[in-house]
Amino acid sequence: MIKYKVATYIRLSRDECYSNSDSIDNQIKMTDFYCEENKLEVIDKYIDNGYSGTTFDRPAFQKLLKDIDDGLINTIVVKDLSRLGRNYIMVGHYLQYYFPAKKVRFISINDEYDSLKHSSIMERLDVPLKNMMFDHIAYDTSNKIKKSLRISKENGNFVGSSVIYGYKKDPNDIHRLIIDNEAAEIVREIFRMYLLGMTKSEIADTLNKREILTPALYKKINSLGYTKPKKDNKWNYEIINRILRDENYTGILVQGRRRNESYITHKEVKNPEKDWIKYENHHEAIIDKEKFIIVQDKLKIQRRKTNKNDILDGHLFCADCGAPMTLVKGKNNKYYYCRAYTNKKICSKHVIRQENLYNEVLRLLNLKILDNKKVNELNREIVNDYIDKVIVYEEGKVDLFLKYESELIKK
Repeated sequence: MIKYKVATYIRLSRDECYSNSDSIDNQIKMTDFYCEENKLEVIDKYIDNGYSGTTFDRPAFQKLLKDIDDGLINTIVVKDLSRLGRNYIMVGHYLQYYFPAKKVRFISINDEYDSLKHSSIMERLDVPLKNMMFDHIAYDTSNKIKKSLRISKENGNFVGSSVIYGYKKDPNDIHRLIIDNEAAEIVREIFRMYLLGMTKSEIADTLNKREILTPALYKKINSLGYTKPKKDNKWNYEIINRILRDENYTGILVQGRRRNESYITHKEVKNPEKDWIKYENHHEAIIDKEKFIIVQDKLKIQRRKTNKNDILDGHLFCADCGAPMTLVKGKNNKYYYCRAYTNKKICSKHVIRQENLYNEVLRLLNLKILDNKKVNELNREIVNDYIDKVIVYEEGKVDLFLKYESELIKK
């Protein structure tokens, strides 16, 4: 006789917290009562509180799968199918393939479904239909929440669990921001140091030597929302760069920079700037707008002078990803590499020797300028007068685009 090692699985998402019928306590009582009535011994309870049914990357559910693999569990009891999930494709995968392959009995109380009594879910057509219905409900709910949040943002309400470094939520209105004096002074100091000529890396080193908490750690310690840092808990170039470019410090509330790619994956992607939501004079400014504009202009100038000794800097791009090409000094020669490859190890090298690139650009330049003017060498004046951009392919092939090309080439 099979010994049933039973797990009850409980799940409640954030947007279901208003429903008493789906509450954690209610699900526990219902599943416990069912198991007691049917003489099923519960080995463990697996509870995911605050997790959406559209994703299966939930800690308790993942632990349940591991315990199934380890042979600790062979029966699952849930209140209804929506507790297992609201993605009908994945729910179907577990019901039709995973659980049968692992010889796991699955019971959904409200749906009166027990895999021991039904050899296939196709015997109960209402089960896959319910899965599709739950998926549609999740899709519809997601869209409604997105629209509601966007309207709230457009009305000037701050929406988010983690506040902007330098601010905190107004205790009288969680949708308003007020200055956090301690963090705001660090923001002002970062802008001052940058305007005095310090580089972003030098500013980061200065703050690290003074043992100033990074924005992420400061928010965590002061319960202002915490975003786990990608690297160590140190100030770095990226953090300083992000602060110097953040328009929120001028009193404008900027939201909607990122969005969820879909209601299923919950993967965040960047929004184009035209879709950002800006609300003027939302909160007190930490940096006045004139100073902020000066800093932005300086940032643009420095970006153009990344390779200040390279005459093609600002004109040279990778053909595959569009990233700028960066000049790297080798043992005997200089080479261009795709910056996306050197910085993030994405794309590919697109490596080309500087001397070979100059010769090829010079050759193409002379082919395109058909007014009997012979260009003998590349210099900054020639580049600025004629060349718009140069695109570098693999194997040293390049395309040359001229400024005002139709005027330069005789028809």
